Amino acid sequence: MKTQIYNLIILDESASMTCVKKQTISGCNETIDTIKAAQEQYGDNQEHFVSIYAFQDSFNPSRYLIMNVPAGEAEHITENDYRPRGCTPLYDAVGTTLTELQATTKDKELAIGSVTIITDGEENASKEYSGNMVAKMISACKEMGWNFNFIGANIDVKAAAASLNIDNTLAFCQDEEGTAAMFACERTCRMSYYDRMADIDAPAGSADRKERLRKAAAGYFNEENKPS
Repeated sequence: MKTQIYNLIILDESASMTCVKKQTISGCNETIDTIKAAQEQYGDNQEHFVSIYAFQDSFNPSRYLIMNVPAGEAEHITENDYRPRGCTPLYDAVGTTLTELQATTKDKELAIGSVTIITDGEENASKEYSGNMVAKMISACKEMGWNFNFIGANIDVKAAAASLNIDNTLAFCQDEEGTAAMFACERTCRMSYYDRMADIDAPAGSADRKERLRKAAAGYFNEENKPS
């Protein structure tokens, strides 16, 4: 049986992301291509799905640009899809998507989430979820072997991630070069993670499997691959 990996990118679409709009769209599309490549390379034991959730509180309310699409069918996003405006409802974005992904994977014994949050600012607009609520949700998912990564600019990335119980962090410089370098690093680390996942063959639901999944997720951002 194949491990079903639900790749979820929770993407800041607030107004401050406008300066790197083109680089963000390009980076997301290259990440989609990376997931497609992983499906081809590890298709014998992995089944990949792709979701991109853009969050803001302005004219384009937080929404999925892609939702649980099989990797082979995922299409690139465009400038018409991603239009930065408004503030940063980060907690609502994470809480909403995790609730929905938990429901999607509930009856799938070999399904896990691989969740990457990308933001250039602090939470400032959530109404439904608090940081404490989201942190508890993430902890519960991590116990099941889910992978969580936090990528940020213009904030204390490690502190922001730690407040949500996320260990894997990557800081980037929010300019054209820095954003491109961040996405390049993320893609390299993503493929390394899939490679580690390919070696996991423990029975579904077993303590051994959960432990192996947690080890595969640990140290997602290899220091050697991080932009200098």
